[in-house]
Amino acid sequence: MTGPHFQGVIVPIVTPLTPDERVDAPSLRHLVNYLIDSGAHGIWAAGTNGEFAALRDDQRLRAIETIVEEANGRVPVIGNISAPGTAAAIDLAHSLAGSKLDGIAATPPYYYHYDQAELSNHFRAVSAASKHPLWIYNFPAMTKLTVDPPTIADLVADGAVVGVKDSSGAGEALAELVTLCDRRSIDLYRFLGSVYRAPAAKRLGAHGVIPGIGNLAAASISKAWEAGEAGDSANAAKHIDAAIEAQRVTRLAQSGGRNAANASGIKASLKIMGIIEHDTVTSPMRPLAKEEKALIPPILRRAGLMN
Repeated sequence: MTGPHFQGVIVPIVTPLTPDERVDAPSLRHLVNYLIDSGAHGIWAAGTNGEFAALRDDQRLRAIETIVEEANGRVPVIGNISAPGTAAAIDLAHSLAGSKLDGIAATPPYYYHYDQAELSNHFRAVSAASKHPLWIYNFPAMTKLTVDPPTIADLVADGAVVGVKDSSGAGEALAELVTLCDRRSIDLYRFLGSVYRAPAAKRLGAHGVIPGIGNLAAASISKAWEAGEAGDSANAAKHIDAAIEAQRVTRLAQSGGRNAANASGIKASLKIMGIIEHDTVTSPMRPLAKEEKALIPPILRRAGLMN
């Protein structure tokens, strides 16, 4: 496998927005540096945590390019080009053709239901049209579709795909994929969208994790991953406990949807920490109320993120 080496903790970065829902580039640059300085091993741009599905295409592309420019090769960056159809995903890939991205990622096309052959055709077409290596972004809770392990293995064997982010929470699917890759001598980057599995990633056959709470706790999660790699379970547990404490900010909303609670909790925390200027979330997501935000500082202090 050529190109950058992906391992450890890749953070699915949030997209700081101005009150009129445009990319807040200065805040985004500040956040990129905060993550890299905290030990993040890579950045996943304009993903679910980045609210890509609610962003206008020009703003989504601006977010990706700002991240690439600010990272400046210090860590690899993967840009999400997921779209409801193949042509739309290819258009986004073409828009990023001149970018210094280290990879692009795509979920299965969403809204309509497709079988595995149709999904395979989608990823082959996107890969063929792109100048960047392609990752599969499996998140069935959001897309209602899953790219099955045999389909992924075939795509990798044919050179169409180089990596997968598995946000399914289905451990058996990962085990099947690891087995297929081993039996067929296939190289595939395998990442889990989970904070809890950071210390055990290697033992599970994964190269690392891509956890949303990494936006706040990249340092703790990176240390947990490193401790897990070294077999230091006591230190791994200590650092994961800090990340789990930080994750409490995503459960403060008393109403609104789960995705809004997650995005608004993380953004409000980053604003309180002085990392971003605004805690705007995309409409119609519900932002945290004043009384909910007041619960954040004690959590951040317990997580070691504030004095």
